Amino acid sequence: MSRRPNISDLKKNFYKRSLFWIALVIFGLLTDEYIKEGYLFDIRDVAVYGTHEFLVAILSLLGVVIAMYNKVKDKKLL
Repeated sequence: MSRRPNISDLKKNFYKRSLFWIALVIFGLLTDEYIKEGYLFDIRDVAVYGTHEFLVAILSLLGVVIAMYNKVKDKKLL
């Protein structure tokens, strides 16, 4: 019989799973933008708070930070 997962088991793959969910949300936002507006990404809208482009930019930066954290953590530098 296997043991019940504890907090450390859940935290172990949290960052890898979060990259999947961030990519899925970005895909959804870009799909919604294409359906509603007819284009995927307008770079001028990144500076406008609350637009799809702004959210995609923030989530992309968050994904890069998490990926860098994973790389550092895997090399045991932290």
